Amino acid sequence: MREIKNQIEKYYQLFDSFEYFENFIKYAVRDLKPQIFVDNEQNPNCVVLYSYPAYFILGEPDEKYSDDVLSLFPRDSWIIASSSAWNNTINQHFQDGVITHKRTLFNSNSLYVKNILEQRKPIPKDFSIEPIQKKHIEEGMIHDDVISRFFTTCDFLENGYGFTLVDGAGTCHGFALTNYPIVGHDVELYFRVGYDFCPEFRLKGIGTTLCTYFIEESLKRGYNPVWDSANSISAHIAKKLGYVEQKEWLMYHIS
Repeated sequence: MREIKNQIEKYYQLFDSFEYFENFIKYAVRDLKPQIFVDNEQNPNCVVLYSYPAYFILGEPDEKYSDDVLSLFPRDSWIIASSSAWNNTINQHFQDGVITHKRTLFNSNSLYVKNILEQRKPIPKDFSIEPIQKKHIEEGMIHDDVISRFFTTCDFLENGYGFTLVDGAGTCHGFALTNYPIVGHDVELYFRVGYDFCPEFRLKGIGTTLCTYFIEESLKRGYNPVWDSANSISAHIAKKLGYVEQKEWLMYHIS
């Protein structure tokens, strides 16, 4: 695999129809200028796009270049492949050094505002749900989990939106927001409730309620709220809100 240095934009265009993490790829291409690697510069059969921490593989595995592709991936990197045919190749190459994560991509065409609002539950006493403002992102869980990772080159309040669960002191204990800067019509929903050491906020419908605020606002703004679940709890909430399962797929973490 060789890295492309010139006329890289034409290789970026090959990822316009990449099925997974479309928003991340659009944001990365616009703001971060990812690296591109190809097996053949003039007539590529396999193209790899890298923007920390993820590698995106476009193409099918082939013994002519598969080992070269897999040699690109260091420890603690994430791999997203356009074809499930890479599953055996990746697992055979890395063996115990790879962890496979099953994800579920949902279709939002059947979302219905009335049904979404019916899933909204009362929140705990002395808490409130507020639109995310500057004071919520300067420090705390939103800053650590989202701003410091994906909003380093642009302002969240200008390129994203969302809602947060706050206590009487103004401390954030949960959120539902745009995971990446907005590029185009789609916005990818990311939600989280409670710090790891505060499990008392979980399994009480708060996450679902936060998501109803985000989805309602997204539809008002004319955006398509994308849901790509990483676990069964997220998938369960998506179905409650009216999303329809579209496709299961695999993501890999090199440990």
